[in-house]
Amino acid sequence: MNYSFSRIAIISTFMFSLSGCFDIADIPKLNSSWEVAGATSVNSEQGGFVTDTIATCPVFVKNIAVTSNELPTEFSIADWNIYKQEDDNWRRELTTIIEQHDVIVLQEAKLSFLLHQLMQQHELSWTQVEAFSVYNQSMGVLTASRVAPISVCKQAIVEPWVRFPKSSLVSYYPWAGSDEPLLVANMHMINFTLGVDEFNQQLEGVIAVIRQHDGPVIMAGDFNTWTNKRLHQLQTMTASVELQPLVYKNDVRKTAFGYPLDDLYFRGLQQLSASSYETDASDHNPIVARFGPLF
Repeated sequence: MNYSFSRIAIISTFMFSLSGCFDIADIPKLNSSWEVAGATSVNSEQGGFVTDTIATCPVFVKNIAVTSNELPTEFSIADWNIYKQEDDNWRRELTTIIEQHDVIVLQEAKLSFLLHQLMQQHELSWTQVEAFSVYNQSMGVLTASRVAPISVCKQAIVEPWVRFPKSSLVSYYPWAGSDEPLLVANMHMINFTLGVDEFNQQLEGVIAVIRQHDGPVIMAGDFNTWTNKRLHQLQTMTASVELQPLVYKNDVRKTAFGYPLDDLYFRGLQQLSASSYETDASDHNPIVARFGPLF
């Protein structure tokens, strides 16, 4: 069965079977392992944002739990759509990813007891945008690291057909390879649309934040680029802020209609390695990469 059509069928069945069991907040929630200090003015010197709109990130929020720890000069990152931990072996696969990488970028993460326990066991600092919840378990993009973020920004947009929000999360991390913080954007792009208007709207929300940042950037996620028009828009908009795509040594990313769905873009860093690998723990294959400073 075609990947995209099978996803539509699964989501439709999922919505029907859970009618009355899920909750979509008017304003997507921000869940985290750390405490938010509170908002200050837009002129704050903090390096990140929090917002409840998809267009801009106008309000600064600081993580009061942030320490002097920073990402090492050379660091690794993993990007994976974990498919709500529905498939077998997800915990084993994610444990390996956590043990081998400094930053973990997840889409379709379900904040279950087992996932929370795993992150706590490995002493990770994590942040999740709750797009919606099922049986009081939050669903959405989640970014984790052993280094606490300086600050974060959340965005969301509603799918026109299935009405579930798709979320984006921007996190700022202190990095030994730069005087400026590293911006890490975690995106699960809108999927079921006939055109690209909503796709562009969500993408521009994060690109607008990246335009305001002078430091290094990583933008990763499940971009749902299953048409040439979607892929072209992604490539055009990332190029407008000088982001470049990974060059993969081994590329077995999940595709739909011949187009890869997941990717990672970056600027202000040197790619040291990048590949994807096959797994039976999700319907997406993880992307792993290692970066260092330009100098």
